[in-house]
Amino acid sequence: AAMLGLALALCNADRVVMSVAIVPLSQAYGWTPSFAGVVQSSFLWGYLVSPIIGGALVDYYGGKRVMAYGVALWSFATFLSPWAAARSLWLFISTRILLGVAEGVALPCMNNMVLRWFPRTERSSAVGIAMAGFQLGNTIGLLLSPIIMSRTGTFGPFVIFGLFGFLWVLVWISAITGTPGEHPQISAYELEYITKGQKLVKPQVQGERLRKIPPFRNLLSKWPTWALISANAMHSWVTPINLTLG
Repeated sequence: AAMLGLALALCNADRVVMSVAIVPLSQAYGWTPSFAGVVQSSFLWGYLVSPIIGGALVDYYGGKRVMAYGVALWSFATFLSPWAAARSLWLFISTRILLGVAEGVALPCMNNMVLRWFPRTERSSAVGIAMAGFQLGNTIGLLLSPIIMSRTGTFGPFVIFGLFGFLWVLVWISAITGTPGEHPQISAYELEYITKGQKLVKPQVQGERLRKIPPFRNLLSKWPTWALISANAMHSWVTPINLTLG
């Protein structure tokens, strides 16, 4: 849960740093407010469909592997931003699109890992811890970015947050397993406690992949699905406006 929270903190910190950097970048490159909006929205061009694709990849490969690739890719895009901006505006925008594509797997991976690692009675708490990290990323990104920029330049936060992402991937790969049964240090008591609390989850054999396309038609025929889509759409509409006005 702590590692998931850190991943989501990095996810949001890498995302909102542009809300701070857009002011000096607009002044340096002479961007109009309209074009600055294009640059900021480029992240969402990649993020638009990647959660759907990411969810399918997580169902097939598991949350651990997809999360590792996702964090590595979005950290690479963040770290690469200063180099891209120095060469081409459109190359810089491409890194923002790549960031959006990579970050789209974060929440599907979180849900998969919580499902596999926690009994039903603890899943809401685990999601709460992880999502607290998501909001912590907002705070870190908006609070530290101006301080870092004042000492290292506009692109300092991009480099630092990108490096932290690479460090997170190394710890994730070495310390976390896709399922409790694969972990070499888990006790028999803890493993039994987790598996007994997962009565609604089909046990996954080590190395097993779910080779089935998610039932999108069935999902879209359910009212709870559309309720969640509507709630997320409204949330996604309000958040960028608040960041822009802030």
